[in-house]
Amino acid sequence: MTSPRLPDAGGLPWYARPAIVLPIVAVLIVISALVTPQPTVGRGGDSRLSTYSAAPMGGKLFFEMAQRLGWSVEQHRTADWPADTDAIIAELDPVVPLRVTDVHALLERVRHGGALLVMLGRGSSLIADSLHLTTGADRTRTRHPGSDVAGCAPDQRDPFNRRFLYTLWPGDQVSLTTIAWKGPPPDSVTRIVETDAMTSAEGMRPRAAAVGFAYGRGRIVAGADPDLLRNDAIRVCKYGLDVTAVRMLEYLGDRGDGMAFHSRRIVFDEYHQGYGEQRGTMGAIAAYLVGAASGRLLLQMLAAGLVLLLAVAPRLIPPHDPERIERRSPLEHVDALGRAYAQVGATRSATARLVRGVRRRLAGGAIRPGVDASDDVFLDRAQRDAPQLASDIALIRKALHSPLSRREFASVGAALEQLELSLTRI
Repeated sequence: MTSPRLPDAGGLPWYARPAIVLPIVAVLIVISALVTPQPTVGRGGDSRLSTYSAAPMGGKLFFEMAQRLGWSVEQHRTADWPADTDAIIAELDPVVPLRVTDVHALLERVRHGGALLVMLGRGSSLIADSLHLTTGADRTRTRHPGSDVAGCAPDQRDPFNRRFLYTLWPGDQVSLTTIAWKGPPPDSVTRIVETDAMTSAEGMRPRAAAVGFAYGRGRIVAGADPDLLRNDAIRVCKYGLDVTAVRMLEYLGDRGDGMAFHSRRIVFDEYHQGYGEQRGTMGAIAAYLVGAASGRLLLQMLAAGLVLLLAVAPRLIPPHDPERIERRSPLEHVDALGRAYAQVGATRSATARLVRGVRRRLAGGAIRPGVDASDDVFLDRAQRDAPQLASDIALIRKALHSPLSRREFASVGAALEQLELSLTRI
């Protein structure tokens, strides 16, 4: 059995020959890759809506646009708010959440005549709660007046629309998240960015992606979707978001009493976008303990507990009572001294001490010998005043100059006692 014969390739037309068609296709692919411009609006890079970011999702284009239109713009990189209470504070979907104290201070500025532009997000959730705002679950198409896109260049009517590859929204039409109120809305709410009506239990109800309303003596503009101010959305003329961005600033700059552009200074909060010196854990704790009323109460309770802990805690070195050495009583001292003298037979020393005691006790009486007078002078004076005690005085004099036996020394004590009694009566 023989195999079937293949048709001769030379008989095929040129467009069916792989050797000719494949090189042509390869050349066309290379030429298309070289001449096709690269899209610049791809959603990549830094996702923060920061005025420092020129990435597609950044907000630098909005910053420069406001600057070229005559607004005084400033990028704030510290935690404290500027001193100018009339300035417009721009909180563009912060990535660093605002604290309770920050939100309170910010809304107090608005109450006293300031202005606030806020794009709702996770970082600004406390502001939304304070204003009773929330965001819808679905996106709806935005309706722009014809004047918003007047003057924009029409789309190219070429067979292959290159914008189809990198449109931001389906159908290349702006679709944004809308704002919903948790409670009754304020008396006068201005819909700055309107969207198509949404079907609800109440029927077709209009929604808005950005609203403005009075708050105290100031004004607030709240946007539900940060895409309102991103670079890749504002740069497309047909979206008309550049016009709505300027309309937000005009609403905030208008005080509402007939004097337009009350404040033309915009302060963009870049601190809560992650720029500047951020507070660490210890700094946040210290700021809470010092800046908040509940923090100060907690700090006082901690200090009181520390004092109590120091009072009841065991000591590293336990305290002890000081050591005291009790001295002998005078009677014990005399008794011990007498025993010591008796052991060594110190009758002369003992007699001399006894005579000095007698002299000290008689110093204020009739006999007042001089301070430097000797015991012999004292005994001579005593013999003149009490001649009847001559024998006792002689025994005492003998005991002062020569040792005695125990029996004679006992008689010396009786003689000194008799001498003291006799001289005391004089």
